Amino acid sequence: MAVTETTTESWGSRLGGSIKGVAIGGALFIAGIPLLFWNEGRAVKTAKALEEGASVCVKLPNADTVDATMDGKLVHVTGTAVTDEQLGDDLFPGLNPKAIRLTRKVEFYQWVENEKKEKKKNVGGSETTVTTYTYSKKWVSKPVDSSSFREAGHDNQVFFPEASDRTLVAETARYGAFELTADQIKRISGAKPVELKPEYIPDTLQGRVTISGNYAYVGFPVGGMMPGMMNRMTPAPGMMPGVTPPGMVQTVATQPVPAESIGAVPQTSMGGFVTVPTIQPNRMSVTNVDGVPFVITPDGTPTPVMANGIYYAGNLHGITETVPGNGFAYPAPSVVQYANIPGYGSLPIFTIENKTFVRLATGALAPYVRQTPNAGQIIVNGTPIPVSVSTTATTPAPAYNTAPMVQPAVAQPAVMQPGMPQPATTVATGTMQGTANPGNPQVGDVRITWTMIPAEMPVSIVAVQTGTTFAPYVAKDSAADGYTVDLLETGTKTKEEMFQNAEDANTMMTWILRIVGWIMMYMGLKMVLRPLEVLGDVLPILGDIIGIGTGIVAFLIATPVALITIAIAWLFYRPILGIVLLAAAGGLLVLLIKKKAAAKAAKAAAAPADAAE
Repeated sequence: MAVTETTTESWGSRLGGSIKGVAIGGALFIAGIPLLFWNEGRAVKTAKALEEGASVCVKLPNADTVDATMDGKLVHVTGTAVTDEQLGDDLFPGLNPKAIRLTRKVEFYQWVENEKKEKKKNVGGSETTVTTYTYSKKWVSKPVDSSSFREAGHDNQVFFPEASDRTLVAETARYGAFELTADQIKRISGAKPVELKPEYIPDTLQGRVTISGNYAYVGFPVGGMMPGMMNRMTPAPGMMPGVTPPGMVQTVATQPVPAESIGAVPQTSMGGFVTVPTIQPNRMSVTNVDGVPFVITPDGTPTPVMANGIYYAGNLHGITETVPGNGFAYPAPSVVQYANIPGYGSLPIFTIENKTFVRLATGALAPYVRQTPNAGQIIVNGTPIPVSVSTTATTPAPAYNTAPMVQPAVAQPAVMQPGMPQPATTVATGTMQGTANPGNPQVGDVRITWTMIPAEMPVSIVAVQTGTTFAPYVAKDSAADGYTVDLLETGTKTKEEMFQNAEDANTMMTWILRIVGWIMMYMGLKMVLRPLEVLGDVLPILGDIIGIGTGIVAFLIATPVALITIAIAWLFYRPILGIVLLAAAGGLLVLLIKKKAAAKAAKAAAAPADAAE
């Protein structure tokens, strides 16, 4: 759904605003001139310093020993930066690797208001603006304040507001027999993603974090609905007291499906295989749980197998092939374990494809997350329920059929309440499952990833040897004006490569600043000339024509002024080269004038001859 706002600004208001912009535009144009002039000087001085540095730089054989005779000289050396410091994350104390740098990047799943403006000029000089606001959910770098949204119903929340971006850098690092400076340590690059492990998750976030790939997803707090959400749903029959499903879970009446109907596998067998082409081309393993065959669908959901197929993503998918056999049969534990659920009873824990579940009275499977040998939690419709674990049933288990007459449908479309949690997704063995679902994030979820520069990193340096550390080289050439050389690159680089890379970077920066200076001058002139366009907008087509004209005028003024500024800077900083270039330009101009005059004379001489004929 979109919200539109229509506003109209009068011709007088527009004219007044454009007149105010004249001063800003003039300042912007003038500021571009010293920027261009300074940039040329910076480029020359940097180039001179690099040229001088390359001529005096001495290569050290390695960084393993300190040669006192090299003290005070500009040296090139390659080696390995090493630190013994452990960089600990304050929010995740278990993550404290030895590293040169540890960076935490945090993103928030939020409603975002998107704004699109369409402007139309009216006869008389006024301008109508139609602003369309649309809303979407995105991962963003900062929490979004939804209080000013034009449309209600897109409220943002953050489940882990303590999280923010953070970078930790080692204070010390060895470099063979040397010590790197703090500035050199900060310039080391080559960060790699941190492989996350469940033990990194603090106790305060247990049950809330799902690890998927290199991301830790933090969901809503354990113990119930998300903050601010009201329990307005009717529990499904057989569901635990006090647990509200995320939607109206419907069921489909079918005849009981004993295991022997699946590929003629005896009911005592662990299962077989089925092929469901509309879901995935590969066979899926069938496992019997209390006489009911289940498969794990691609989204990690345990789904009952029925005579006419299986339900997946709200649709019935037919089975085209059944194969008898044991499938991925995992041996039953020597001692059966029970999840003791407060107010409900003790239920045996099953294993399906290395994932553990308990089966509720509805026949549905609730994932079991083991936290300690004797405790964990089951996830029912996205809500974690703490349970204890024992080898004997501590309370009577509720009665349920081993092959229920009513098989639970996996996903008839449910009417969701805004902001309510989706069922958690079971993730691969070795990772961690919590209230966050990476495949279906909720507004308020937070995802965090870490990168680090390992504790040992090859580094190449060009700097002045000063005892057992380094310092920048100050150029002595007066043309370099005291500019310094202090190079560091990750990896093993030769002296020639490092100076060439520095020269290339200087050239790139020179052109970037030249373009920025020209844009400042062009946009400044456009703002200065803007009142003329607004004056012409009394008749919209006339204003458009004037606008095109002012753009051309701004280009024709900004371009030569920028070139003249650069040329003057060259004369100031590179007098010899500037004079040569100006002489060449003057010679070319004289040549063009002479050619034009010669062509004119030839044309004049040819005219009488034509007349005589």
